[in-house]
Amino acid sequence: MIDALRSSRAKITVFLLTVLSIVLIVGSLMYLIEGSYEGTGFTSIPVSLYWTIVTMTTVGYGDITPQTVPGKT
Repeated sequence: MIDALRSSRAKITVFLLTVLSIVLIVGSLMYLIEGSYEGTGFTSIPVSLYWTIVTMTTVGYGDITPQTVPGKT
């Protein structure tokens, strides 16, 4: 198992950096789209990042949901 992880280190790193980049971009965009409206729950970029991670992992707690048409899209 250790040998397999070591030989796949580069691929794992690229995957994690890609996922992190997507989370940062989508979370920031959702804050820009939804953050200007009162009562949406997107009060800061970290909260938007939380929503992005919950949505990407398909957990979907539903505590924060997009309220605008661009946000829902």
